[in-house]
Amino acid sequence: MTAPAIILVAGGHEGQAVAETLTAIARGLQASRPDLRSQLARLNGLSPSLPDVVASLVGQDIGEAVLVPLDLVSAADHAAELDTFEHSPDIHLVVSRPVGPASEILNILDERVREALHRSGALEVDALVLTAPAGADVRGASLLARRARQWATHHRLPVQLAVDEGDGRSTATAIASLRTQGRRHIAVGSLFLTPTSAYQAHADAANRAGAIAVTAPLGESEHLRQLILARYAFGAMELLDGTPTRIPLEEPDDDL
Repeated sequence: MTAPAIILVAGGHEGQAVAETLTAIARGLQASRPDLRSQLARLNGLSPSLPDVVASLVGQDIGEAVLVPLDLVSAADHAAELDTFEHSPDIHLVVSRPVGPASEILNILDERVREALHRSGALEVDALVLTAPAGADVRGASLLARRARQWATHHRLPVQLAVDEGDGRSTATAIASLRTQGRRHIAVGSLFLTPTSAYQAHADAANRAGAIAVTAPLGESEHLRQLILARYAFGAMELLDGTPTRIPLEEPDDDL
């Protein structure tokens, strides 16, 4: 038995571009897995709200669902609301691990870097910045540092990790640090899912600091869909005995 519904849970960031990106992710997942009911739920008072989405599934006689947090920086923790909101006893829910900074994220970043370099007409890169929004849990922060090292090894280039608080300062500081090392052709990889105001501040700061290319947010992609489905699979297994619980972080070093 598998859970017949997957609910993608996104943080509360307003704006039409953010909503359109999240909708595209949910629709892409539904198209790739028509056997699953894929729904998008928003937190912090934005629509569609999680209680409304769950109530809608109950109204369609769907009795099980896995909630997958669309958080790219946390590896284990999720919003408390996912555990505490009231819902009908007619549906079993389980919260999966967040998407998190899995190694596959680097594949998406590579695609976005190539696109950004093509747009800017840049022919040479001698350093990279990996910028992620603040808010990671302890495990996620450790994985972000590991991803930066892996990216550096893969491209044989120095990579500076920047954890941005929403004002772009961390990104600008990382670029300045690389410039003091003699690097002049710096591309910036943006570990942001959607074009939030924090992403825009980071991108603006990167351009002002002299980056030759800044990637777009990750958005919808095949790699992201596979990560979401991997999280769903673990959650669906947890529902086999009908007892919803929080999925533990598998160990020792499987970062899927």
